[in-house]
Amino acid sequence: MFSSNFKFKNYNLYLIFIFFFWIINLLLYFFFSDLIKAGALENGVKFGNDTKFYLREANRILNGEASIMDYKSKFGYILFLAFFIHYELPFTYVVFFQISLTFLSAICLYKITSRFFCKLAGLICVALFLLYFPLQIRNFYILTEMLFIDITIIVSFLIVFYKKRYLPIIISLLIVLISIRPNGILFLFSILICIFLFLIKNKSYLYLTFYFILSLILAVPIIDLLSSYISDLNLIDSISNKGVIWGWSLENNERCKTSCLGVELDTNNYQNNFFDIIRFILNNFSEFFTIFLSKVFWLLLRARPYYSDLHNFYIIVFDIIIYSGFIYGFLKRPKNFFSVNIILFYILLSIFLVGLTFADWSGRFSLYFLPFIMIFTSYGILTFSKKILNPFIK
Repeated sequence: MFSSNFKFKNYNLYLIFIFFFWIINLLLYFFFSDLIKAGALENGVKFGNDTKFYLREANRILNGEASIMDYKSKFGYILFLAFFIHYELPFTYVVFFQISLTFLSAICLYKITSRFFCKLAGLICVALFLLYFPLQIRNFYILTEMLFIDITIIVSFLIVFYKKRYLPIIISLLIVLISIRPNGILFLFSILICIFLFLIKNKSYLYLTFYFILSLILAVPIIDLLSSYISDLNLIDSISNKGVIWGWSLENNERCKTSCLGVELDTNNYQNNFFDIIRFILNNFSEFFTIFLSKVFWLLLRARPYYSDLHNFYIIVFDIIIYSGFIYGFLKRPKNFFSVNIILFYILLSIFLVGLTFADWSGRFSLYFLPFIMIFTSYGILTFSKKILNPFIK
């Protein structure tokens, strides 16, 4: 939709060049991971805090000691690992699979950004995605992050370049997303919101009536699914006790519960279900809103008081570039693309969900929507670069 005055011709060559640097970075991390504090690999993989849980429950399911229905919010990733365990494959195969999927998702990002803006912006987006180290090291983690992120990008690609034959694939991948992480349902909500707004805008009242009927039918299983997630995650206790940065007190420079924020929540007589969560929020609205704003602030800042100054400097400089470019790209986005709105609503809902639920103690939750921010950031960076370089280009 947008054109560039730069005389780039062989975009595939530049794309290959970016992929080459990406592979080099992955190899450097693989061979020199011991130099990174808390980043050392074990036999080529990184085990996070939740990895033991996933592996233990995958083994229990394979041994017939547990059912996948016991883990409604996590069973997709547990089954994913169970496949490798069942066939006695080393976990480096998980890493290879995630890297391969990241390669595919990078191509999808290039295509999406090129469709929304131009091919040169697509190259910038791929470079941001593949060369942002805190994101790419997740390929080595036996955790849900990269698998989830890559599938959301692939789903976005199928929506942006939608054809009728893609519909079964989109539905299947949405189910996979929801099974890997509960917030996968946000993509479904984004689609439903955009369909509703589209029907309103085009005054399609007949279809709007059918939409409301279908929504009412779907409301019961969706609320039931959300209630099962809330129960599985023990959400009320998590909201009450895990603070803003996983219970980190800025005043005392130590871990503590939500009370360290000077906020007291009434947690009595609430069950972990959809309607009680709403009641819990309404009855604690002012206190909850304080926690909500704090969580969103730290989510978007992505720096942490317990990180090193160098680490925080790196993140903050990156944030300035990312967010300022995003604002420009958002303002200049194509206004007639249905899929643009789906992606933007997914970003918004992802941010909103963190404010409602868990504290983003390590910045990991921001990674879920960061590649989508990069789509719009890339055009902002391109435009800014052109303004600087144009005087030097004849």
